[in-house]
Amino acid sequence: MSVQTLPQTKPRQIISYDPATGKELGRAPLCSPEEVQQAVRRARAAQPAWASLTFRQRASVILKARELMLNEREEIAELVAHETGKPATEALSMEIVPTLDAMHYFAHASENLLRPRKIDIGQYGKMGRSSRIVYKPLGVIGIISPWNFPLATPADEVVTALMAGNAVVLKPSELTPLIALKIGDLFTRAGLPSGLLEIVTGDGSTGAALVDARVDKIMFTGSVVTGKRVAESAAKYLTPVVLELGGKDPMVVLHDANLDIAARGAVWGAFANAGQACASVER
Repeated sequence: MSVQTLPQTKPRQIISYDPATGKELGRAPLCSPEEVQQAVRRARAAQPAWASLTFRQRASVILKARELMLNEREEIAELVAHETGKPATEALSMEIVPTLDAMHYFAHASENLLRPRKIDIGQYGKMGRSSRIVYKPLGVIGIISPWNFPLATPADEVVTALMAGNAVVLKPSELTPLIALKIGDLFTRAGLPSGLLEIVTGDGSTGAALVDARVDKIMFTGSVVTGKRVAESAAKYLTPVVLELGGKDPMVVLHDANLDIAARGAVWGAFANAGQACASVER
């Protein structure tokens, strides 16, 4: 009797290349819709316990991750430089330093920012009534982040979502998956409980699956064309969406401006990060 050996299916992957050299940097899974659903379920299961912690307890994890990023800043800058093609100095100054600042700020300020606030309701207040704004976690936040700022954009959104008591499922650009995996590694080593930050690498199909996974809010940064598709898909479930899309940003120079400084600002504003920034000077 002959035994037939069926060919094994290779796991689906995306490959990260150094755009300056074409060299392969590494590989990451191309997560299927089923794997995205599983990630969302893990995040949803982990979120209530995290939401029950105090702001100080959440902040301690954020600050530990910040310390790790600070200590490994040169290694991380090199990773960003290789995966995006930008100079390591720009990776440090435009991605790592702002992220470190954001982590410090939100770790210390979130409790005050999210403190319940009393609303003045005029004459109804004299009738024994009162009204307050009370901030509560939404649950699971889906983040779809771009390739131009693959560290700063998702990391800042991860920090704010976590400090507000949410869990996060992050889908990075297929061009820069290794940086997102590094973000996940930093938070894991900082002691973030399992499931609270899920990284789902992949292509557009993975992002679409995240929108369809019924998360509680979507944060999308990218093109207008893709942003429209995200909004249309999210509308089916009435999922709140924050869209940061492309713009055509003017620089306004007033008549009394110092023209030498304005000219230098125009050059930096137009060409920093190779001009690949949402708020870069376009005209």
